[in-house]
Amino acid sequence: MATPQTKKKETPLQTFGRMFPSEEDCIGFLFPLRWPKGFVCPYCHTRHPHLAPQRYITCSHCGNRSSLTTGTIMHGAKKPIRDWLQAIWWFSGSGFSPSAKELQRLLALSCYQTAWTWLQKLRSAMGEADKKRCQGVVEIGCSTVAPARERKECALVLTAVEILLSLRITGRIHVQHIGNLDAATLMVFLHESVDRNSSLLVANAAVSEMLVDCPSYYVVPMQSDQPSLTEELQQSFETCLHTVHRGGVTVKHFQLYLDEFCFRNNAALLPDHQAVFRSLLTGVFNENVEPYRDAACSFPLSGAERRRA
Repeated sequence: MATPQTKKKETPLQTFGRMFPSEEDCIGFLFPLRWPKGFVCPYCHTRHPHLAPQRYITCSHCGNRSSLTTGTIMHGAKKPIRDWLQAIWWFSGSGFSPSAKELQRLLALSCYQTAWTWLQKLRSAMGEADKKRCQGVVEIGCSTVAPARERKECALVLTAVEILLSLRITGRIHVQHIGNLDAATLMVFLHESVDRNSSLLVANAAVSEMLVDCPSYYVVPMQSDQPSLTEELQQSFETCLHTVHRGGVTVKHFQLYLDEFCFRNNAALLPDHQAVFRSLLTGVFNENVEPYRDAACSFPLSGAERRRA
């Protein structure tokens, strides 16, 4: 008796092609994600609940023309929506810091700088998509990280690591590049990264001192023999950065790579690639995200990333 042939597993790009075979399919998918209750004109704020999905829209109330990409990281892009969606799908399923060369080949882009700029925009979207705070037992740390040993630059970072005691693993993380460590900066970081009434494990003496009489959190000093998860995390990030980019990251762009590192770590808590993809799309369509306006003038000069194939 003949055995049935084993069905070949789809590659991620084959899955994308099946889900979004055409430009119209991509627009039809993204339109209700951006406007769940119908298109809202960004000029007069009139809602059009029955408007069919389309890339370019003219408001029948005020006459202004806008598009599906207006106010997002895709704003002003002339490329097909399907190219953007394919880049988002690919980037959401990649390992830490895929290269611009890979994206350039994937989309057959003529210009390397376009691919590099798109990746920076997607990293900024990761920062906007990943806003859920740590909670429960959270370790807080502060130390320096070297983005590029060749330039001997150092960046000061604050780190929050959620500890899932029942599973004995780390949960969500947040890492923020800061200029100086002071009480105001620390409290802003905690407000954005950690739920109130969480228990904070703190090893850094300066951080502990700033949290004295803090009513929002329960502060628990760490034992001297207790391993620091924040230090391990920072060392892991630094190793990844140097292995992948080999000195090609400047302090100016440092937070974008921290955002990507945090998003990819936290995405491991999601059930599958499609859930990660949809999570990243929330950042892509967040109109509060700062567009990457200075990408052209801040293009890396070292060429380290450009040498990666």
